[in-house]
Amino acid sequence: MGSYVMGIDVGTTGSKAMVTDLRGRILGKGYREYTLNYPKPNWVEVGAEFLIGITFEAVREAIADSKVESSEIEAVSFSVNRSSFCLVDDGLNVIDDKIYVWLDSRSESVMDDINGRISPERRNEITGMPGGNIFAIAKYYWVKENDPETYSRTRYFSTIGSLVMHAFGSDDFAVEISDGTVSGLMDVRTLGWSREVAEALGFDMAKFPPLCKPAEVVGRIGPDVSAKTGLAVGTKIVAGSGDQQLAAMGAGVIRDGAVSLTIGTFGLLAIGLAKPNFAGLTGMMIPSTPRLGVFEVEGPQVSGATCYRWCRDVLCAEDAAAAADKGMDPYELMGEKYIGNSPPGAGGVLFYSALFGSGYPTWDTNATGAFIGLRSTSTKADMVRAVMEGITLESRHILESIVAAGVEMEDVISISGGASKSPYWRQMIADIMGRKVRSLDVPDAAVLGAAGLAAIGAGFYKNLDEAVEGMVRFGQVYEPIRPNTDLYDTMFGIYKDSYYALKDRNVFDRLADVRPRDKGDKG
Repeated sequence: MGSYVMGIDVGTTGSKAMVTDLRGRILGKGYREYTLNYPKPNWVEVGAEFLIGITFEAVREAIADSKVESSEIEAVSFSVNRSSFCLVDDGLNVIDDKIYVWLDSRSESVMDDINGRISPERRNEITGMPGGNIFAIAKYYWVKENDPETYSRTRYFSTIGSLVMHAFGSDDFAVEISDGTVSGLMDVRTLGWSREVAEALGFDMAKFPPLCKPAEVVGRIGPDVSAKTGLAVGTKIVAGSGDQQLAAMGAGVIRDGAVSLTIGTFGLLAIGLAKPNFAGLTGMMIPSTPRLGVFEVEGPQVSGATCYRWCRDVLCAEDAAAAADKGMDPYELMGEKYIGNSPPGAGGVLFYSALFGSGYPTWDTNATGAFIGLRSTSTKADMVRAVMEGITLESRHILESIVAAGVEMEDVISISGGASKSPYWRQMIADIMGRKVRSLDVPDAAVLGAAGLAAIGAGFYKNLDEAVEGMVRFGQVYEPIRPNTDLYDTMFGIYKDSYYALKDRNVFDRLADVRPRDKGDKG
């Protein structure tokens, strides 16, 4: 038996793979970034064949980087971006080679129809998902109503997870349960597809695939995939989970009140909760964890660190090019050049972080990013720091709204995602939240969580408790700096008031009316 496992994260804008040992130490990494397609305003897609190819490349790179014999990698498992989906035909081929990405908001035009058939409150109670249009349920309904030919060709509705498992060689085409709970199509009481939701929206339940459990061995790597990835023939394929559930697992969130904050493409605050009140926690996401029947309360941040990537690509494009020439991470260069040269509060510049709209608690599709407080003395460093602060202030808005709903949490927040790699950002999170935060030895917590499931599936660990105990290690604890926290308390009030002032005067909606749209787009 081999002594290594692999976690594979198929994210929104890139695929990452890591070879780890059974203590969670990383031996090799592979990463491939990709861009999304925007065929029409509000539509966000990515090619399925392209995504799978990118993922295979990341796996091959990780194995080469690890210097480990592929035969020593016992099992692989997956972390996947949630509520993105595709539709497969009778041959289990992706129809039109198209994945509908969770960021896609084409379904806004059908939300009134959906809500008229089954209320957001009832859907929240059944599925644990709020009524926003980012969830697969809304876009799947859009396809049924606006593209009936595609709907009629559909054999199965497919999550990213089921697509990836099938591409790697799973024996059957199946959706992993905890990942599936984020689609808005499953019943949290039964952990099966919801007949009530399906019948209300006219979905054919025969188009919903069979279900499998996290950490279940669903197949083995065959010769064709071995040639494409470098994985050995016979390597176990283990069902994974959603990226945020695994990021929480990789941050040690496996008990009531444990809390993690992920600031990645999709930001999220997660709190472990065994018995949530689904009807009482409206507006929050409450999916099952990989420990089926135990849930986590999630406050999603739709735009997240996408805002910082936009900052890199638009405001700091020349710095990104310079970093590439030096072999540096562009974000590391941005930190050195800008963040440290602007004070807390960014010289009075505020950035409202909603390039893709806002998530919990406002759930505003039309909300946009906005710089406020720019003056002739404002610098580029102030703008870059304001973007970082704005993302974190939005995270605080989520945290305080969850606390106000009566959810209790521990005092220390474990942080993961791209933001946790920056010492500037780690301290900023502590200062803005006014709470202690702790880093992780492996900040790519979702990949580590996937590796943990692979280790369980391979028989190295019996359950999640053992896997987390064996593989998750915490790093430095950051204490809030009181003068900074006092300043950010003031900035937080301004941040919230800025949104509600613009919302009250319909600024976001009026801007949406003047943005270019395709007249033929029903969505």
